Amino acid sequence: MLAADKLLLQSSIRQNSIALKEKEFNLHHGNFNAVGTQAAVLAGFTVTAFIEFDCPPDTNRATKFAYYVSSIVSLAANILCVANTTFLSVWGTGLAMRGPDGSMARAVDGMYQLRRNVFALFGLGMMALLVTAIFGSWILMNVEACLLYTSDAADDTPCVDLGGR
Repeated sequence: MLAADKLLLQSSIRQNSIALKEKEFNLHHGNFNAVGTQAAVLAGFTVTAFIEFDCPPDTNRATKFAYYVSSIVSLAANILCVANTTFLSVWGTGLAMRGPDGSMARAVDGMYQLRRNVFALFGLGMMALLVTAIFGSWILMNVEACLLYTSDAADDTPCVDLGGR
C-alpha cells in the first residue's frame, strides 16, 4: 500500500510539472507569434520604403547611403526575426508533443534560451526602420523642418501642447 501511494505521488508530481511546463510553453509560443507577426508587418513597411522611395537626383550621397543601409538592416533583421519565430514555434511544438520523455522541458528551455536572440532581432529591425524614416525625412524635407522634427524626437517634451492633458 505504501509503495502504491509513493508511485501515485510521483505520478502526480510529474503530471503537475508537465502542466506547468505546458503553461510556460504556451506563453513563449504566444510571445513568439506576436513578435513574428509584428516583425512581418515591419518588414512590409521596410520593403515599401526600400522599393517605392525615389531619391531626388541632387540628394547627398552619404544620406542616401545611410537611408539604404538602414533599410536593408531593418529588412534583414525583421525577416530573420520572422524566420526564427517560425522555426521555434514549429520545431518547439513538434519536440514538445512528439519527443521522448522530458521533451516538453527541453522545448521550453530551448525557447527560453533563444528568446533574447528573437527580441534582439526585433528591436534591431524596429530601430533600423526608425533610422530609415529619419534619413528619408532628411532626404525629402527641407533642413529647417528636419532639424525641428528629428531634434525634437530626442526631447521629452511633446511637440504639441495638449492643453494640460
